[in-house]
Amino acid sequence: MIKTDIGNIMVTVDEAVLDYKSIKLANNGKNFKVDGRYQVTVDNIVVCNSETVIDILIDDRKVLDLKGYSESGERLALISFMHNNIKLSIGVEGDLQGVYYEYMNDRLRVKITNTASINTLIFFIAWLKMDNKELEEIYTWFAADPTLIS
Repeated sequence: MIKTDIGNIMVTVDEAVLDYKSIKLANNGKNFKVDGRYQVTVDNIVVCNSETVIDILIDDRKVLDLKGYSESGERLALISFMHNNIKLSIGVEGDLQGVYYEYMNDRLRVKITNTASINTLIFFIAWLKMDNKELEEIYTWFAADPTLIS
């Protein structure tokens, strides 16, 4: 389980907790420097009935009033959470046919319909305790964008 400064990252598939493996990635890149950065792959996705729901959520939150907000872009579904000077972002490839994204207070929800032609999703998670919010706030966005893998 990935442990962050805001809370632990949990993954569920159709409400069942997934025992996922994470890959530690470099904390420094061309456009960012973060405290933690991971990749989580959810594969062998089989759509049951009309859709399968995957949640990447902050479990056991240390901050009860946490609110997620969308920072998506072209081909990018990304949610960020901010508490004081800590920012955490979760990103996945966006704009996929038959895939819908919900940005919630504690999670990114991905709904995969039976019209989608995917069986794997790769999520990127990054967080940073910022010293200079104006300069560093964009860093987790770059670090969690799967289209900018570095």
